[in-house]
Amino acid sequence: MTNVEWRRARRRRRVRATSVGAASTVALAGLWYLSTDGLGLVSPLFLPSPVAVFERLIEFTQRDYQGATLIGHLFASLRIVAIGWFVAGVIGLPLGVAMGWSRRVRTVVSPVFELIRPIPPIAWIPLAILWFGLGTEARVFVVTISAVVPWVLNSYEAVAGVDKLLAKASRSLGAPSRRTLVEVVLPAAVPTLVGGARIALGNAWMTVVAAELLGATAGLGFVALNARSTLDPDIMLVAMLLIGLLGVVFSEGLRLVEKRLSGWKESAA
Repeated sequence: MTNVEWRRARRRRRVRATSVGAASTVALAGLWYLSTDGLGLVSPLFLPSPVAVFERLIEFTQRDYQGATLIGHLFASLRIVAIGWFVAGVIGLPLGVAMGWSRRVRTVVSPVFELIRPIPPIAWIPLAILWFGLGTEARVFVVTISAVVPWVLNSYEAVAGVDKLLAKASRSLGAPSRRTLVEVVLPAAVPTLVGGARIALGNAWMTVVAAELLGATAGLGFVALNARSTLDPDIMLVAMLLIGLLGVVFSEGLRLVEKRLSGWKESAA
């Protein structure tokens, strides 16, 4: 298959996947409408109609809800996610790289990491309250815990998965170990590292709802949780759908970066 034919085939696959995704989304929205406004099969107390949710979204952009507008709540959540994701990267990226590069580090760190890895982020909430109280630090801690595992795992796999011949060739030319890591191994591992950043961001964004249990006064998770306690399903669904939509946007943005960086792998395949 020539390069042009390969690109055309890939473009057709993308169009087909996009079309199927759009069709399934429209079908789900249609089923939602029929079950609520269309046929009245479901009470609005259990599932508001898409029209009601959209109207509430418009209202949310114009009026305060629990002391903040939509933008205010959005930035409150983004702030916690961004800080937690960044701190997790500062911890997880070098740790994973060190584990992938050094057998000695891997031997020391792996048992502790494997012990901590299966613990769900939500299970850390009591400890977060004990250590930090109900505040920003506790929320950042929970989000950091959720994001650090994919940072470590993907960084480790990225470095360990680089072709060993590249490192051997560099060393045979007299390059020291540190220079081989920085100038040969890490550049080759960048696409996988970006993939780890994407997964970590997804984990952080999913955890923000639970994190905002810890004394938050703003944020999309706070909005959803407050709407639950006030029996306001319209605004609850608005918050949930916004969390889902923004998660998709962030994930796809990093996925595009990952694909661009790993394009040479796809074309080789």
